[in-house]
Amino acid sequence: MKIVLLCLNMLIGIGGVFGSFLALSTEARNSMGISTELLKNSPFTTFLIPGLFLLIIIGLGNVFTGYANFRNVQSYAFYECLIGIILMSWLIIQCLLLQSVMFLHFLFFLLGIVQVLFACLIIKKDKRPFPLSAKQH
Repeated sequence: MKIVLLCLNMLIGIGGVFGSFLALSTEARNSMGISTELLKNSPFTTFLIPGLFLLIIIGLGNVFTGYANFRNVQSYAFYECLIGIILMSWLIIQCLLLQSVMFLHFLFFLLGIVQVLFACLIIKKDKRPFPLSAKQH
């Protein structure tokens, strides 16, 4: 499960960095036919804030979590769970604001579900303490 999670972290992390590049680069957006018209139902007028969130939280957050997994940091499974929940929340909010669902939304949402489920299984199997829980060791 750790290897699967590590691969998911790298895949989602690379996807987040690539997606942020598209969001932050006008030339890249224009070449893909993406206009700011997509943001008409959102609180944003540019892709700057969503692009930075995608880069820092989704992209680099998954890379950091993968590194914690690789280094076997005690609470890496908690980070896996948390970053998976953030990813799924981001996608739900994005689909609601854009008022559309694309294949990549669906795919990355499924990857987030796998991330959370595997992280919870690791927490349960290894009897790891779950940060912020009432039951601490």
